[in-house]
Amino acid sequence: MAAVANLHLPTQEVRVTSCLYLYGSEANDELGKLIIEEINRMYNEPQGTVRIQDRDMRVVFNISYALINTNEALRMSSFNDSYLNNFIRIEAENHITRSFMGFGLGDNAGHWLTSDNLGTSTTAAHEFGHSLGLDHPANPDFRGSSAPPPIMAARGSLVDPQYQWNPLAKAGEYGGTMNPIHRRVSQEEIALIVEGLTFDETETYYIGYLSNNLFDRKGTVV
Repeated sequence: MAAVANLHLPTQEVRVTSCLYLYGSEANDELGKLIIEEINRMYNEPQGTVRIQDRDMRVVFNISYALINTNEALRMSSFNDSYLNNFIRIEAENHITRSFMGFGLGDNAGHWLTSDNLGTSTTAAHEFGHSLGLDHPANPDFRGSSAPPPIMAARGSLVDPQYQWNPLAKAGEYGGTMNPIHRRVSQEEIALIVEGLTFDETETYYIGYLSNNLFDRKGTVV
């Protein structure tokens, strides 16, 4: 997902802004509100900071959404050159049976599934992280950590019992992997999103890239 990062010195903030244009047979206002509430809440919850120009700057996320139909999506994506604009198709299923973002980290196009409980399960926030360039952690074993699993932890990750689907299950066996509802955005993930943005020569940076791809109902690029 593409986004724009602006330095706002009066409030000592780095403001990350983007808009999700939701289309597809399952896109509606109720779901859009849930998705945006989850993303904004989870990414602002840790009150992440980054060191810029010898000051600690708060990283603030302001993500919005709009509903569009498929024809509008085709028209907009065909000439889009704004890193604010992201195109997310919402359907009940696709050919890989999971929500995904494009074909590379930072893509501004995705295909999300209502079966992933968007807005109530951390899936939207997880996919949003992919769109900002975050990958799954290299080590999927978070046992022994004092914190909840990070937002980018993949399904199937190993976690302490209280974060499993079934706290009584043996790690790695049925019920003994991470329940995604427990994922939280970490300070380390916030730092990775804005890593390398020095704001020495400009007050605005562009995050991600613009494939402007659209998908059909099953998740194939059109």
